[in-house]
Amino acid sequence: PDNNGLSGNVNYKTKNVSLFTTQGYSFRSNPGNMINETTYYNSNNSIRNFIVEPRENDRYGKGYNGNFGIDLAIDKNTSWTNTINYRNNNGDNTDNVFQNYYTASNQFDYTKNRINKEDSDSKNIEYTTNFTKNFKKAGHKLSIDGSISSNDDTNVAIVTETGTNTTGTKLDNTINNQKQNRTLVQSDYVLPIGKGSQFEAGYRGDFSKLVTDYQVKNNGIINPDFTNVLEYKEKVNALYTQYGFKQKKVSVLLGLRYEDSNIEINQLATADFNTKKYGNLFPSAFFTYEISDKSSTSISYSRRIQRPRGRMLNPFSNLSSNINIFVGNPDLNPSMTDAIDFGYIKRWTKLTLSTSLYYNKTTDVFQFARRESGDFVNGTPVIIMSPINIATEFRTGFEFTLNYSPYKWWKLNSNFNFFQSDTKGDFVYTNFNNVVVTQNFDKVASSWFSRLSSKITLPNKIDWQTNLMYMGPQNNAQGRVLGNFSANLAFSKDVLKDKATIALNINDVFNGRKRIMETYLPGVLSSRAEMQWRVRQVTLSFTYRFNKAKNEREKQPKRMNDNGGEMEFQG
Repeated sequence: PDNNGLSGNVNYKTKNVSLFTTQGYSFRSNPGNMINETTYYNSNNSIRNFIVEPRENDRYGKGYNGNFGIDLAIDKNTSWTNTINYRNNNGDNTDNVFQNYYTASNQFDYTKNRINKEDSDSKNIEYTTNFTKNFKKAGHKLSIDGSISSNDDTNVAIVTETGTNTTGTKLDNTINNQKQNRTLVQSDYVLPIGKGSQFEAGYRGDFSKLVTDYQVKNNGIINPDFTNVLEYKEKVNALYTQYGFKQKKVSVLLGLRYEDSNIEINQLATADFNTKKYGNLFPSAFFTYEISDKSSTSISYSRRIQRPRGRMLNPFSNLSSNINIFVGNPDLNPSMTDAIDFGYIKRWTKLTLSTSLYYNKTTDVFQFARRESGDFVNGTPVIIMSPINIATEFRTGFEFTLNYSPYKWWKLNSNFNFFQSDTKGDFVYTNFNNVVVTQNFDKVASSWFSRLSSKITLPNKIDWQTNLMYMGPQNNAQGRVLGNFSANLAFSKDVLKDKATIALNINDVFNGRKRIMETYLPGVLSSRAEMQWRVRQVTLSFTYRFNKAKNEREKQPKRMNDNGGEMEFQG
């Protein structure tokens, strides 16, 4: 599909000052597709009817991306970098959905066609700064990072519906305005102590506010079920410290982080206000023993947090389908994971083996659940899917990675991961008849995934890279996700005395990277859905370097990682 872009990077250096800018413009199309085949049942599990719902999705966008920055060498040990980034993207997203209705005897009845045409406009501006002070002792340094950003997104959609069993056109309008302001502050201090030991301490503050103003009109009349203003505020302050040392063949790294979280979730139209305040400790410990200069073993423990973000929290969605609707859950809690890992590494001349046996316990794990909304469209129940905190998950797995170089011109990298998850929990909700429903989500399931990467240097110095990946099937409480295989290819060659590079990339060679799900709700429905977010893409690129070696990395601003307020200790 259309995938066009032009970008350039310029860096001007003097002894104490470096000026840099990156400018880019792109316009591209990302078509995708989905089909949902559903059998609906009566309360006695007899078949009521069938619906086949194919969907074609065409996303087209164009955008500008640019930054300007300055890097100052205040003295030989002190630097200060400042950058302003600006992004402006706009485009359209068209969903063309057919709903083909069949009777209980599988005879064609009628077709509905819903076309959701959405125009989007997004603007983002961000200022980042980094101050680094290196002291006289090697490794002794202080760094301070800051970021202030503002993001505005506007999405306006018109949904039209026609049918072979009706006359006229049904018209829906949706308006989704989102505005987010975010401030990040981080400070890190590193102090080497003696020989082979080091102390670190730091602070991170993450303060954000997201306001989503969503409105739906059905034939010009506001629909209160899908109209609201959501205000989400998050304030997270974190302090951490860690100490590491090495004695002979033993290396130890101990860490502790404390997070104080203050979250407000306000639904203004319904006057529903909710505040969550909590503090958490996150200890970590890493122990490594060198068996020889070719092998080592390790054991580690860490506690991590994963916060829900974006679409999972937003209770509003588009109405491309009016019978299968995704609804976010603003009341989601973060999930907490305690992880234990046993590792072993062995190196040979041409081969490196890395293995890991791990055990994770996660509380308040995120799961997606489907339920009846109580509404009906042409006699068909409207099904809502939402993320929920319902379970504790115990996961045990084994992973190994092999790096093998049989020849100088051929490198292989493979990874295999097998795991078993034991989920325990109940999905409790009040249905549209005001009856409390409890669904048991206890499930023991196993799955695996594998990756293989091959890089070969062909004659005439042409690099050929192949990436293969297989995701194994996995069962869940309401159905299962089927396995999927995908492959990518890439070729590149340096030309013009190595000042330029031509690259050809084929993403999803067999055009089969799909998420295939089967769902069964007793007395309600059984369905099979195939979703392909992006079809196969072929891209040809050309890069030319002026006064710059191929592997030379210019000084760039330090980006502050958005990891959901989580700072992981690195060994």
